[in-house]
Amino acid sequence: MRPLQLSLFGSSSPKAQAAAEGVRVDADRRPEGAPFRGPAAGEGRAPSLPRLVPPPPPKAQADLAARLSTLLREPASVELTDNVWTMVSYRRLAGRLHFRLHHMFQGAEDAVLRAVAQFTGKARKAAGHAIDEYIRRHRHLIKPKPGQSEPELTAKGSVHDLRDIYERLNADHFGGQVTARIGWGRRAPGRRRRSIKMGVYFHERKLIKLHPALDDARVPLFFVELVVFHEMLHQVVPPSLDAAGRRSVHGPAFRKAERAFPDYARARAWEKANLDLLLSKKQ
Repeated sequence: MRPLQLSLFGSSSPKAQAAAEGVRVDADRRPEGAPFRGPAAGEGRAPSLPRLVPPPPPKAQADLAARLSTLLREPASVELTDNVWTMVSYRRLAGRLHFRLHHMFQGAEDAVLRAVAQFTGKARKAAGHAIDEYIRRHRHLIKPKPGQSEPELTAKGSVHDLRDIYERLNADHFGGQVTARIGWGRRAPGRRRRSIKMGVYFHERKLIKLHPALDDARVPLFFVELVVFHEMLHQVVPPSLDAAGRRSVHGPAFRKAERAFPDYARARAWEKANLDLLLSKKQ
C-alpha cells in the first residue's frame, strides 16, 4: 500500500507544517482508525496547570454525535476528552463509529466536523490537512492536567547517540547558537505503519524528537544527521508569512539552508530507496 506520507522532508502542506511545529507527531495506527496527536512526550516535568474547561456535559457529546451521524449517514458516538496526546481517534464497533475528540472540537464549525467524518473514508488525506490546521489554531487548549508529568526522553540509543550528533552539528553548522533538548520518541505497538514522521521540533518547548525506527544499524549516520539538522534548522529559520499571507514553515529560506547540508543529496536518495525498511520496522 502506498504510504500516505513519506516523511517530513518532501511536503509543504498544512499537515506537514503543523507537524513541524509540534502539533502532530507520529500516528499510533489502530485497526479501525488513526489518531491525530498533540504535543508528544518530552523530558522533564510539565508545570501544573488548571483545566481550561470543566468536564464536557453529555449534551455537548450528544450534539457532536448527532452532527457526525448526519454527515456520515450512519450511527456515531462521541466522547470528549482532555487528552494531551491524542486529539482525534475513532474505532468502528458493533456497526457504530465511536469517536474520541479533544474538547477543542466542541466549537468546531461544520467544515471541520465534515473533515473528521471524511477522515474515516477515502478522503482521509485531504481531511487530515483540515483537521491538523484546526488543531494548530487551537493548540493553546492542549494543556497537561494538574500534576501530570511527561516521561523523560533518552538521547542515547542502541546505535545512534542523538546528543552527540546534535552537539557536533551545532558546533559545525550553527555556531553553537541552537538551544534545544533532543531525544528519541516513544515506541509504538508492533504494527506495520502506513506513514512515518522522521522527526519533529516543538517551537514553544525547544524540543526535538526523532522516530525510534531510525535507531537501527541499517540506518546510516548521515541520514540521522540530516533529520537532526532539519529539526535544528527550525529554530534558526522560524515560520514566516508568504506573499499570500499564509504561514510557511518550510519556506524558500528554510529549503535553501537545508540543501546546503553536505550530505543532503545522499541522505534524500537513501530515504527514497529505503522507505519500506522504515515502514516495516515494528517498534
